[in-house]
Amino acid sequence: MSGNAERGGCWRRGWGSDGGPAGMNPWNRVLWLLAAAAAVVGLTVPLTGTHIAVPMLLLSVPFALIHGVRRYGWRTLLFFLIVTLVVSNFFENLSVSTGFPFGQYHYTGHPQLIHVPIEIGPIYFGLGYVCWQVANTLLDEADSCLGGSSGSVAGRVEVVALPMLAAALMTMFDLGVDSIAATVKRVWVWEDGGGVFGVPYTNYLGWWFVTYLYFQIFALYLMKRQPASTSVSVRTEGRGVLAQNVLFYGALGLSSVPYFIGASGDMVKDGASVSWSGHAINETMMTINLFGMVVAAFLAAVKLARNDLALRR
Repeated sequence: MSGNAERGGCWRRGWGSDGGPAGMNPWNRVLWLLAAAAAVVGLTVPLTGTHIAVPMLLLSVPFALIHGVRRYGWRTLLFFLIVTLVVSNFFENLSVSTGFPFGQYHYTGHPQLIHVPIEIGPIYFGLGYVCWQVANTLLDEADSCLGGSSGSVAGRVEVVALPMLAAALMTMFDLGVDSIAATVKRVWVWEDGGGVFGVPYTNYLGWWFVTYLYFQIFALYLMKRQPASTSVSVRTEGRGVLAQNVLFYGALGLSSVPYFIGASGDMVKDGASVSWSGHAINETMMTINLFGMVVAAFLAAVKLARNDLALRR
């Protein structure tokens, strides 16, 4: 497929399902380098007992900026960036102050934007973009036909389903990391503790709600930019470009395996002074990631390997 094309009620702009000229673009090489770096770092450094989630998440920020500009253009990506930063910082500060929607907690790191460390917003953006694209892969590039150019039922479903799935992938990540970050590393502290190794269940409900909210705003924005005419807002460049996000997400999930091998299993206390086994926390988080994030990445990789996306086109 070259130029602009409409098939099945979806507008796409690109060069075909296998990448075409995109495979020769230098920015594409940079994206592969960043995704590969995340995989190498995530599978090696944790063997030393170092929890690598935050550095890997910070690496997702330049990845998302480059990938997002290439797929949506800088104006659309800027909209996603602003919405993500505003929504996440508002609810993070609200929860620190009131306990809604995540629960009662506080951050220990500085510098902070009001009550939240400045790196948290960019992490919501970088990880959010990766999760959005993994969900997008599982839903056959739904971002290119949200609402449907001819009012199709599939398009109307996907304008809600894509944000819901992307938010679930975000929460899946948090479920597999929060107990280590909070109870073991005390990057933030849940003041009343909680049943998930010192983390309350409200944290995960809050994560899904907040991320769904900014994903839904972005989906509605994309839908408005996809009228049933010649306007196109999404640039598709083949399976390889989507695979970069799948590799990044899968590496985040797999990083818990070497961490389980290399990390200390000492007893730790949560914010409510309840004692937990560090070994049990690491083992449980690894198991959650293996049958959560890694399975989701595997399903997306299988879809790309089968070239299912071409069937929709």
